[in-house]
Amino acid sequence: MKYLAIILTIGGTWTASDLDFSFLTARTGPEVYESFCQNCHGENGRGANRETNLYVDRRRLRTADGELITSILDGKNDMPGYSNVLTYEEAQNVLNYIREDLRSR
Repeated sequence: MKYLAIILTIGGTWTASDLDFSFLTARTGPEVYESFCQNCHGENGRGANRETNLYVDRRRLRTADGELITSILDGKNDMPGYSNVLTYEEAQNVLNYIREDLRSR
């Protein structure tokens, strides 16, 4: 399990509705892209050169989800891996964002 919550109560009773676990919610594709991808790949995914342009090779984004998510989490070539800061779901979210929303910019 990626997250562990430890709760200590002194002199009171807590119910599930008293606790805020919103930090466990996966970040959206745009949030992940802006935080981790935009520096190298640019605002529109076109990057500064062929290596950082996500759309220069049409086959790249047609690669199977699992392979691309592995690249996001483990890194590939000069791109670092993000498995220490992203969940699988967040990697899927950013991949969907790159394929669907960012491409139209």
